Amino acid sequence: MAKVKRNDYFALLTEQAAFCVQAAQLLEHSIEQFDAIQTNTVHQQMHTIEHNADLLHHDILKRLYTEFITPIDQDDILRLVQIIDDVTDALDEVTMDFSMYNIRTLPKGTDTFAKLVTTCVKSLHAAVAELKNFKKPEQLRAHIIEMNNAEAEADAIYTDAIHALFTGNNTDAATLISSHKVLDSLENCCDLCEHAADVIEQIIIGNT
Repeated sequence: MAKVKRNDYFALLTEQAAFCVQAAQLLEHSIEQFDAIQTNTVHQQMHTIEHNADLLHHDILKRLYTEFITPIDQDDILRLVQIIDDVTDALDEVTMDFSMYNIRTLPKGTDTFAKLVTTCVKSLHAAVAELKNFKKPEQLRAHIIEMNNAEAEADAIYTDAIHALFTGNNTDAATLISSHKVLDSLENCCDLCEHAADVIEQIIIGNT
């Protein structure tokens, strides 16, 4: 974990969001090169990222508990810290689904979905890195728009993938349930990024 000045919360939040990017890239790669035999290994790798992100999450909270002056409202920092943590947890959950549901074949559209998740997460990281310039939010709002656009595209992919799942030839209940769960988990990653975009927009409004 990098050493950051005591109250440089913008740097700490950017570092936290970087773990989301690591997790998203691992997820995308594991889906591009999907190997059912490696799902436990991938989940262990993801869980290591999630654990390191948790350590930073708790470090930020510990700093906040003893801090009297913060660059933006303390409650805003807490909200953003939590939603970034939620995104990392959601990415971890996807790889857990692969292992827990013994996924052998990914549902149609998963690879495209994973790329959109990475787009959402990279835009989140870029927005958090730009948050220090919240008083001149033009670029910050551009990243928010990127997140919202990627989430909207993910909604369409999700709808098409669920439709394909239930109108295809596969009637095996276990496959339908497990595939539905994977798609839901990917959708949740994008939904949480959209939620983060809303939080950042509210921070801009509340602190300017």
